[in-house]
Amino acid sequence: MGGWTSAIPLALIAGWLALQIAALIRFRGGWQVAALVPAFAMGAAIAVALLGVAAGSNLAPIWVFLAFPLCLGWLLLLWAARGLALVAMR
Repeated sequence: MGGWTSAIPLALIAGWLALQIAALIRFRGGWQVAALVPAFAMGAAIAVALLGVAAGSNLAPIWVFLAFPLCLGWLLLLWAARGLALVAMR
């Protein structure tokens, strides 16, 4: 079971990154602005974590772990809302 516990988080991170890139490429207008929110949030979390690690903090990476589920959830909800909006317009 040790392999699965390390593979699942990596798969989630890869999935988030793929969703983020796809959203930034495919969305237009307000949808694209909404897709930028998790990208900026993760960028800020990574920047704070890197600065904290550089300053010697061993808890600095926690910002990334706290921001990741929120950013993934935001993107999933955004894709779902956009899908519903497209279906409603047909």
